[in-house]
Amino acid sequence: MSVATALTTEVLGVEQREGVLELTLNRPDALNSLNLELKTALAGVLREVRYDESVRAMLLTGSGRAFCAGGDLSEMDPNRTPEQARARQHQLLADVFLPLYRTPKPVVAAVNGHAHGAGLSLALACDVVVTAAQAPMSFGYVLRGLTPDCGITYLLPRLVGMARAKELLFSGRRFTGADAEQMGLVAHAVPGEELLERARDVAAELGSAATVALGLTKRMLDQSSQLSFEDLAEVEAYSQAITRASADHAEGIAAFREKRPAVFRGA
Repeated sequence: MSVATALTTEVLGVEQREGVLELTLNRPDALNSLNLELKTALAGVLREVRYDESVRAMLLTGSGRAFCAGGDLSEMDPNRTPEQARARQHQLLADVFLPLYRTPKPVVAAVNGHAHGAGLSLALACDVVVTAAQAPMSFGYVLRGLTPDCGITYLLPRLVGMARAKELLFSGRRFTGADAEQMGLVAHAVPGEELLERARDVAAELGSAATVALGLTKRMLDQSSQLSFEDLAEVEAYSQAITRASADHAEGIAAFREKRPAVFRGA
């Protein structure tokens, strides 16, 4: 049994295409909203593949007409104490969002349709977001009398700036994938019929790259707003020392000298 087959569940499709692990949220009747079963399945996959050398990149998308509509309202119990509610949120952050955001493997989100609240946060926790141009999006927390969650107050200002982040979160308004591209919220907005092919091309390109260098570059960029110039330069020097000793670096130099495309192995 393959790793992908072993990790597939009723609510989460898992397919490995060479070095790319493709994850498909599969609760189309509920707009792929995040219920406990789906969150558990995502956490399990992220835990299993972090150190799986056969997985060099990941692609996350949704089935049906949604990417992910956010949290499952049917599981939101208004009678939970604040302590219980906080514990559930902390578990979601610790088991799904942080592992997705911090994985050294490049992750591409293919936003095929509705992406709202925590569902849009899930996409933005990925490294490269490719969206259908007409996909409806929103951060509608305030319209439900709630504050944002799932790390979006960290991610959003870093992507679009503080003024735009406040406008999107304060209004809760809807916008499209094309609007998101104009705002710098996503990397690419494409016609819906081209989405999966484009996202797969991006994931395949990243998966065939020097993934040790990519993982370290990702980590440095994530730290860049928190470290001083001197501290980050020190991290750069340390990271380059690691990559200079890698087989991928040796292959990159050889390919340059031989005037041919490099064939990286992620080592």
